[in-house]
Amino acid sequence: DASVVETLLPTDADVEAVRTEIATASRMGITGVPCFLLEGRYAVMGAQDADTLTDAIRQVAAAKARGELEKAN
Repeated sequence: DASVVETLLPTDADVEAVRTEIATASRMGITGVPCFLLEGRYAVMGAQDADTLTDAIRQVAAAKARGELEKAN
């Protein structure tokens, strides 16, 4: 949204949120963009073709359907 960018860019209003996102990405091993994060734990790094992304999404969906992605308590 252009109006959001115009509002935030000349200020420091969003600095902490951006730093938090960078730190989170770093902890997850994300080193570049684009990065597609599936179910909050599986990353597809780099610019991938549609077939690669589709395959990754299907694999994660199948694992979720089998109950293999349950969150640890």
